[in-house]
Amino acid sequence: MKSYFEHANIQLADPMASIHFLTSAIPEWSIRGQGDLDWFGKPVVWYHVGDDDSYVTLQSGGEGEIGDWKAHWAGVKHLGIVVPSVDDVIERLTTAGYEIDHMGGEHPYRKSVYYLDGNNLEFEFIEYLSDDPVKRNDYLL
Repeated sequence: MKSYFEHANIQLADPMASIHFLTSAIPEWSIRGQGDLDWFGKPVVWYHVGDDDSYVTLQSGGEGEIGDWKAHWAGVKHLGIVVPSVDDVIERLTTAGYEIDHMGGEHPYRKSVYYLDGNNLEFEFIEYLSDDPVKRNDYLL
């Protein structure tokens, strides 16, 4: 079996806002599991949002706010999700009331768009325009 990235666990003030955002962007994703947990003395609810292969754990109980992605704080700046069509994601998120934060850079073999969800967590949606990994992963263009 090949190694792959399975999930990330992110504690948020309002996990339901991120769940709404992700399931609006990717309708085939759902809450595939959830439960209650004592997180070092604080009760939290966790949700696994994704599909059979990968997911993101969104956990309640987050205190404070996620910083502006343009600032120089240490931490995760965004999560990238490969999608079949960036244009379809934009259409679905526009319909759901979300605004584009910014578009990714020009590249002949991929395009991307960035959004902030209701927790100020940034997501990048990437569409690859080639099956050739050398072309898709060319960062010098």
